[in-house]
This record gives sequence, C-alpha cells and structure tokens, in this order.
Amino acid sequence: MKNVIKNDYYAISLDSEIVILDLESNCFHFLDKEQSFAMNQYINDSSSFDSKLDDYLFLFEKNIKSSEIVRYNDIEGIDNYSWADVSHFVKNDDKDISFHDKIFIIIIYCIFFTGKNYFFKQKINLLKFLKKNSKCVNKDFGYVNSAASFIHKVSSKLPFDLKCLENSLILAYFLTLKKYDFNLKIGIQKYDFLSHAWVEVDDVVISDMPDLSDKLAIILKI
Repeated sequence: MKNVIKNDYYAISLDSEIVILDLESNCFHFLDKEQSFAMNQYINDSSSFDSKLDDYLFLFEKNIKSSEIVRYNDIEGIDNYSWADVSHFVKNDDKDISFHDKIFIIIIYCIFFTGKNYFFKQKINLLKFLKKNSKCVNKDFGYVNSAASFIHKVSSKLPFDLKCLENSLILAYFLTLKKYDFNLKIGIQKYDFLSHAWVEVDDVVISDMPDLSDKLAIILKI
C-alpha cells in the first residue's frame, strides 16, 4: 500500500511549492518548499512521515494507486489589466437559446446556488458522476456561447452575485444534461494569487479569455 492524497484533494506543484485544492473545506492549502519536498518524498518514496507535514495529516490515506502531482514552472499568469476586459464574457450571440433552455438554466441556478457558498464538494462530485455517465454527442459552439452569455446576463437580474466558479458550474451542469462534450477547468497562479474557473469545448474556451489553459496552472479538470 502506498501513501496517497485523498480523492477530494487536488494537488499541483508551482515552482516547487505544492498548492492543494480542498473540496471538503472549499479552500486552498499552500505548502512551502520544505513541506512540498517532504510531501513528495512521503507519497513517492514511501518514506516516514515528516513532522513538517503535521498540519496536513488529514490529506493522506493508504491505497494501491499512487498519487501524481503535476508540476508547473514559470507560468505566465494573468495581470489585473487583462481582467478588466469584460468583452470575452458576453459576446454577440450567433443564435438565441430556446425559451425552454432559458428556463432550464434558471432552474439549475435556483437549485444549486440558493446556498452558493455551500456543498462545493457535492456539486463537483455530482458533476463528475453525471459527466462520466452521460453520452456526450453535441458540440455546437454557437449554442454553447449563447447559453454562457445568457447565464452572465441573467445573473445580473437574479438575487445572487455569481463569480466565475458559479457561472462555470451552471454552464457545466446545463451542458451535461443537454449531452454536450466539454471540460470544466479550475486554474490558479500563485503570485499574485488567483483562482479561476471556466468551460472549454474541444479545447476552445467558452465566453472567457481564450488562452487560460496556457496562462494558469490547471489544478482540476472535469
């Protein structure tokens, strides 16, 4: 049996420092270089537990499968000026989505985001389950962009202020239930720290900056 990171924790290495997305607590954990080295030794070489990791004992379990920590070095990141350009988010729609699908999106919004700060782990794991067990056959970029634009527009008129994660999850659930092929990604940069969520279809970003996967380190992909 090997020392591994539990399922609800996602780890990457940024310039030799490990960052962990914690679905259980809906937060990130940041390890310094010494702690990161100790964790790599513990999960890769089955060495004894290092006291430097005492605060992170909850992360580990025994399993026959090994944990892989993807390493990123010198990622470009995104500056504040780039975030000020909102033209990516609401585009001129090539086509309008149906009235039925508009109602469908609003229902998803109400079900999942009345308590939008809760049940992060459950929302992610349910999406993974539904996507794994769905046969995806649709790839209409125009319709997907129109759905994303509608989510951005309607969120300004509904009671809760949606951030990138909520927008992306609503779109992801909609696309899953409509049998669209897509990926939801959460990416990060460490200095200055930010996390961002977005949706891609065939590696094309939907209603967001087009080169997010090149500029941010991907910590979760569904």
